[in-house]
Amino acid sequence: MPVKRLAPLIAACLLLAMSWLAPARAALVGGLYEARVPVSDQSVAARNAALQQAFGIVLVKVTGDRAASGALAAALGNPTQYVEQYRYEKVDADPTNNIPAGLMLWAKFGANVVGKALRAGHAPLWGAERPRALIWLVTPETGGRILGAADTSPVMQAMLGAAQQRGIVLAFPQMDAQDKAAIGVPDLSSFNAERIRAASARYQPDAVLVGVMTPAEGQLAGRWEWLSPDNVEDWQTPAGDAALVAVDGVQVAADRFAARYAIAADAADQDGVPLQVDGIGSLEAYAKVSDYLKALTPVRAVRVGRVAQGSVFYSLDIHGSLDNLEAALVLGGLLSGSTTVAPAAATVSGAIPAPLHYSYKP
Repeated sequence: MPVKRLAPLIAACLLLAMSWLAPARAALVGGLYEARVPVSDQSVAARNAALQQAFGIVLVKVTGDRAASGALAAALGNPTQYVEQYRYEKVDADPTNNIPAGLMLWAKFGANVVGKALRAGHAPLWGAERPRALIWLVTPETGGRILGAADTSPVMQAMLGAAQQRGIVLAFPQMDAQDKAAIGVPDLSSFNAERIRAASARYQPDAVLVGVMTPAEGQLAGRWEWLSPDNVEDWQTPAGDAALVAVDGVQVAADRFAARYAIAADAADQDGVPLQVDGIGSLEAYAKVSDYLKALTPVRAVRVGRVAQGSVFYSLDIHGSLDNLEAALVLGGLLSGSTTVAPAAATVSGAIPAPLHYSYKP
């Protein structure tokens, strides 16, 4: 796994949030500009080929676009101009994950230079604030039961690996007495959305992915349903190896997240977006919220207008839409709510929206 570099502003919370199986909401994900790929030797030719492959992996993570590893990587030119660090590592064989012993190249690319290149190339940008998906999966590979957090099957490992490659966070249910009382295989097989949402509530996910694998053509086929707060989508994966079918579910889920959270290539800038945050009763809370706002991808600048009775009134300059901003604000679990307070002062263009209204969650 690439080395994780977590932002220090809320480190304790982020360490918990970065756990693939933790019940907390996702926050700022590290390692988006890092990748590790196999390399045959330490020659210049082998290194350059590995850097190109690593660059493609990074571009998929930071754009949300699976096609970015090909055409976009070629369009942005020689990846060595974006490299900050690289090193070689020897790895032992890992039969469980089908990884042979060999030499790996780890590379880290510069976030600022890559970001500038993406903007110049009119590509989308998906920042470090990442959502979290709860997975309910039924597969013959686990005896037809619901896959739980304690499972270590190849299907589980394949899904976690795919999630890491896309930069999203997965969680699996504990399948303890509470889960077993709340939901069963028939509920998932019939895609009973009401029971699925009710059983998922304890995990507070940003979306829920339900998968059911069934025998087909001597292999397994997958049926999937994606439950976001405001939408339900479904699709099917043709018959294939169980791990590949599972990975397809994660890949499509990551596509759905990217469509919602990535900033579009043609996004415009907006200045002076007003934001009110309540519940800030200490300097520590003020620092956490202010630093968090500055770290969000849509936010270009943060200014404080005034502080009054535990509320802080900010003015934000943003890149992208208000939807991009509001989606990012709640992902870290630091802020909650989104309601409109008193209308903002009118301007000649009428472009300034009413203030966004959130509360700090200690």
